Amino acid sequence: MKVKQYSIKVFEISIDSQSSFLAFMDKNIIMLKHYLLYLKGEITPAIEEYLNAHEITYTTHLTLRGKTHQELVLKQSDLKIIDDIVRSGQDIKVQSDLLVLNRVNSGAKLQVEGNLIITGNVDGMIFCNGDFMLVKTSKKAMIVFNGVEIDGSLLQNKFNKIIFNGEEIIVTPIEKEPKWA
Repeated sequence: MKVKQYSIKVFEISIDSQSSFLAFMDKNIIMLKHYLLYLKGEITPAIEEYLNAHEITYTTHLTLRGKTHQELVLKQSDLKIIDDIVRSGQDIKVQSDLLVLNRVNSGAKLQVEGNLIITGNVDGMIFCNGDFMLVKTSKKAMIVFNGVEIDGSLLQNKFNKIIFNGEEIIVTPIEKEPKWA
């Protein structure tokens, strides 16, 4: 026996009407013919004929175990980006995810409800309520993650991944600098 594992990308499509489905397929056929389609709704004979004629792989029965796509998004509904140094005296409040492409100076304060990534050093105060953080830090930093102050001795002056798995906060130093595309 031979067993192979594949990662398959699936498009879930709800069919409201035959005409709107066929119009959508005509518009997107070049992209969609390379994926598995999970079709919800009535597959009319005309739809079935169209799919077979274009050699589209599809299913009407698919059970996804574990987390749904919406749960895997990790509070990613919006992303704010700050490309400047966060200076002393600034108090920035963000209700979504935040990417800071520079340093956070001593005396600066970030309050983030979503996830947080900071590519520069952190010397200021950070309050993050998301599922994860990726930060560099210094001894001057004060970091509070989901209501818990992170002991500075756990953080190294390189990237640290901080996650909340629902029960506990886990801090993991990243041994290798991330490559930003």
